[in-house]
Amino acid sequence: MAEKEIEPSEILRRTRVEVMPYLRELGRRKRALIPRIEISKRWVKYYEDLSKVRPLTEKEKLSLNRHRQILEFLEARRNLYSKMAKYARWKSTENLMELRLAQARYYREKMDVLPPEEAEKLRDIVVPPPELYKKWKEVKQEIKAKCKRLKDVKTRVGIPTVDRYIRRKVLSGILQDLYEKAYDIYKQGEKFPSIAGEWMELKRGGVE
Repeated sequence: MAEKEIEPSEILRRTRVEVMPYLRELGRRKRALIPRIEISKRWVKYYEDLSKVRPLTEKEKLSLNRHRQILEFLEARRNLYSKMAKYARWKSTENLMELRLAQARYYREKMDVLPPEEAEKLRDIVVPPPELYKKWKEVKQEIKAKCKRLKDVKTRVGIPTVDRYIRRKVLSGILQDLYEKAYDIYKQGEKFPSIAGEWMELKRGGVE
């Protein structure tokens, strides 16, 4: 039977049946993460399936958005735990990079699901001061712009060999200075997941 022919009540009944085993597991293991993820997935699917049958009400749209936010948060938490375990075992630079990115994502998603007052308290802990973050954004944009120019110099046809060499040397020198400036800002804001995660992302991108 096509999804559009299913009654809303049947979609709800089916979802409740699918959710029940995970609720029972949560009853035994209250801190279990996988059951919570699966429950959120089922409720997201419920509202998505319901929308194929009839338009969602405003309240249902809010519920769908809420379940999506919770799912994103729970998956970010699972990913963070995975990266923490990996870093604890291997402690490589690459593992640390992945951990910082996972932390940044986790706190972004967490602020979306907390009540406004708690989200504001968390923001004070994880979001850098505006003036520091402004400096970080500016140097990050400069690096990306110079990387783009360097790639263009490397690949564009018609540039004389000597000119290409000079431009590459000049841009490489500018980029080295910018990366040093970015590192200094990163060290000032190292405790803030947003800057730490973006610094690792910047390093991973490198200069093509």
